Amino acid sequence: MPVSTVTIDLGVIDESWDHVDDAAVGLPRGWVLTGVLALLLSLLSSAPPPGRPHEVTRQPLRNGEFHVAGGALFVLDSDRTPTPVEAFDAADGSLRWSFTPDGLASLSAVDVRGDLAVLSPDLCRSGVTGTTVAVTRATGREQWRAVGVPVRTPPGGTGTVVMRSLWSDGCRALADNTPLAGVLRWQLIDTAGLVRWDTAVEAGTRVAVDSAAAGATWAALLDPDGGLSTVDLTTGARTAPVAGVAGPADDLVAAVGELLLVARWDAATGGTRLTAYTRDLQRRWSTLVPAGQSGPLTVLPCGAALCVNGDRTVAVDPAGGAVLWTVPKPSLLVAPGGAPALPPDTGRTVPAGWRFLAADGARVLLGLRTDGDTLLAWSDGGPAPTPSASVPGTLVGCEIDGPLVACGTDADEVVLLRLP
Repeated sequence: MPVSTVTIDLGVIDESWDHVDDAAVGLPRGWVLTGVLALLLSLLSSAPPPGRPHEVTRQPLRNGEFHVAGGALFVLDSDRTPTPVEAFDAADGSLRWSFTPDGLASLSAVDVRGDLAVLSPDLCRSGVTGTTVAVTRATGREQWRAVGVPVRTPPGGTGTVVMRSLWSDGCRALADNTPLAGVLRWQLIDTAGLVRWDTAVEAGTRVAVDSAAAGATWAALLDPDGGLSTVDLTTGARTAPVAGVAGPADDLVAAVGELLLVARWDAATGGTRLTAYTRDLQRRWSTLVPAGQSGPLTVLPCGAALCVNGDRTVAVDPAGGAVLWTVPKPSLLVAPGGAPALPPDTGRTVPAGWRFLAADGARVLLGLRTDGDTLLAWSDGGPAPTPSASVPGTLVGCEIDGPLVACGTDADEVVLLRLP
């Protein structure tokens, strides 16, 4: 690592200088040299340690959650009900505001939408339907609250789409593509807290919410009679059901970007038949994918491809259905959301000793534990990452927002860094 150096100009030194008696000017002998050394040491001590990134703030996490977005670090004490939330300025680490909702709201997530920070629960963790609370980013003042959890939709838009359902449906039925046990509702709530539209989905329906990387814009619905319809999550409009596209025998109905995907296990070939349709249910292509059953089958975006996850992961070209690559599932590095963080077709794997910390599009942040520190490196796909920074302690998971990186530590803290 580079070592900081300081150069001090002491002037021109030659052999013609006049001797000055320290005592004659009232200075004990050696004080001049001592003063110079003290100045040098003070300059060296003020320089940052070699390789240390700028640490904006470090806060206790208390077994809670954190999120970095919109120029702020949000810390949620999610083990407490109601949940206290603090927002720290990402420029200097100062506390912007703190907020504790009235009632029994348990909060675990933050979604920054315009001037609002939308705070919501984790259905699987809380075991209740939960309440979403929107506060102003600048002051933390509550703007509105609604029963349910927000849907991850693209940035911008006119408001927040909130899903209201049984907690078990929101936690498992949507993830496993199984029929709903109760009624589900989507509502668009504007910045003032007004409901702009409300769309209901009947019990017994299988729901597939768009898993596009940029956020969901629609959802596919398969009713108990085999009728397939769609809901536009921008307008709330629902189409009339169409029969014959999918049915109870199909193992999966998924929505990814502009594609509707229907998967069915083919016992004769030991693979999965994957058929793609457009949002208006026009058939595009069909292919046999060498992925077997191993728990719920999923189809998620992974870069420019579609990844079918079963007993192995198979990448498929969304344009025509061609199989691009196949890897054993246990060996695949999976990012939050289930998609591969390092597509194996490019040879991008995590080198021995390094661990995956966060992914932001094509950027992947890796960490290597050393003697008391964690070395950080941006992965470029090569076998040997080049460390760009060193952070005290052990980092156990991070979030990225531009040059800002927020990481949890093994000391139950969250540290906000500004990385090059």
